[in-house]
Amino acid sequence: MLKLSTIASMGLLLTGCEQANSETQNDVIKPVKLYQVPSISSSGYDVFLGEVDAGDRSQLSFQVPGVIELLNVKEGQKVSQGEVLAVLDDTDYQLAVDASQAQFDLEKTRLERNKQLFNKKLISADAFDQSETAFKAADANLEEAKTDLQYTQITAPFSGVVSLKFVQPFQYVSSKQPVLNIINNENLDVNIVIPVPYIDKAGIHSLPNREYAVIFDINNTIVIPAQFKEMSTQPNVDTNSYSATVTIVRPESFNILTGMTGQVLLSNNKKENRFSIPNDAWIVKETAKSKVWKFNQTTHIVESVEVELDEFGAVVAGLKAGDQIVVAGAQNLKEGQMVRPWTREGGI
Repeated sequence: MLKLSTIASMGLLLTGCEQANSETQNDVIKPVKLYQVPSISSSGYDVFLGEVDAGDRSQLSFQVPGVIELLNVKEGQKVSQGEVLAVLDDTDYQLAVDASQAQFDLEKTRLERNKQLFNKKLISADAFDQSETAFKAADANLEEAKTDLQYTQITAPFSGVVSLKFVQPFQYVSSKQPVLNIINNENLDVNIVIPVPYIDKAGIHSLPNREYAVIFDINNTIVIPAQFKEMSTQPNVDTNSYSATVTIVRPESFNILTGMTGQVLLSNNKKENRFSIPNDAWIVKETAKSKVWKFNQTTHIVESVEVELDEFGAVVAGLKAGDQIVVAGAQNLKEGQMVRPWTREGGI
């Protein structure tokens, strides 16, 4: 009887734990990535989701090995073009320059003397050629030593921000070992994907001449002018789309970080506004019947809404400016589920 009672108690305990775990799992509020329908009052724009990237980036390294003597920059620090960022102990390289300079001076003097002797026919042509060859070799060695000495410094190739630092002062580094990453934090690239049917109808050669602008969810009342930068010449066969990039100047009114998403506006010279959303946002995507999750900003609950698409797969009806929809993991949600907006952590 005691054993049966113990087993029964354990069964009830396990059942209670399973119920508690089940209730805990059901109560989990999932983080979701949201997209806000852009607020564009003027007609004639197609809208594509874009992601911010640094306009220029460079990984810096020394071209010669040595011990780091100076590294006085920090991650996130602004630097100016031409500013010295890191320095190696140049003692050995300076000695090499001095030795090469002495050898160069010696061979130069010898060559000048032999030239005079050769003109007077006091030495053979072979002896003169040997002194000339020795002088050229000394000259080459001196230039190489001077170049190596210059390589003991890393300077900023452009004005920007130090995004990553891989080494510390007094550390030995080999040639071409990564030391710093620097990005241009003033001019930013915004990358977008454009469906092939859209390009086929609009014409790939017309895109550089179109008007562009970018708006961000963190301040969607500000329209930032953009310039066309580049575009892939061949479409991605997996996504059936082209990749393109526009460039913006960082606004002073709010901070934009790489990795942030926004909406890129392309003028279309029509009386309609259309916007595209990522494939992961669709619950159902069909020409006649397409659905997405709409986020209720008051209750934080998602509800499915039906939208209308055009021949390019862009949304033309069913959502209004300011609406927020889930753009990642739509297949893992259910009607009436409570979620929370995913917020990107600050950084560079």
